[in-house]
Amino acid sequence: MGKRRNQRELIQSLSQRELYANLYFTQIIFLALTVILSFIFKQDVSAWLDLVSFDLNSILLWAIPTILIVVVIDVILWKKAPGKWMDDGGINERIFATISFPHLLFVSCMIGISEELLFRGILQVNLGYVPASILFAFMHIRYVYKPVLLLFVTLLSFLLGGIFLLTQNLLIPIVVHIFIDFILGLIIRYNVFSVRAKSNFQE
Repeated sequence: MGKRRNQRELIQSLSQRELYANLYFTQIIFLALTVILSFIFKQDVSAWLDLVSFDLNSILLWAIPTILIVVVIDVILWKKAPGKWMDDGGINERIFATISFPHLLFVSCMIGISEELLFRGILQVNLGYVPASILFAFMHIRYVYKPVLLLFVTLLSFLLGGIFLLTQNLLIPIVVHIFIDFILGLIIRYNVFSVRAKSNFQE
């Protein structure tokens, strides 16, 4: 309980500028790790190009239903699950509640690209589907006291990894990740479905 309160207090103590700085710093670390591990695993430019295919029909075929399913499930959980199950310490609301449309698009693209390059493009390619998916879930360690959120992000990780495994096209999980974050960010920003009451839950 104390650790969870401390996490919330820490998040609330950060200014909006500090919060975004931490977000950007984390994504820069992911990109740096991607570059470093590319050299370690000898994954050169041609190997990266082999992972992407600009097949619009395939991208839309996989991305649209996946995005819709994930967003709908997330909204249902926000609306129906007890508040404390979905409380993330207030970080998502702090990030998205007042964000501008262009900034939200930029943040969503930055997160989707950097995380998928590292976890799917590097770790899944070189370590395997299961280890990469578990590492992605472990990255969300702040959910350790939130079983529903932890389960959701773990299943999402395996879903994104599974899509990459089946399609062998890194662009698809990148697009899915970007638009899930973007749409959920819009929902929080404009308080669609009155979801903020959940993220405001106080323990």
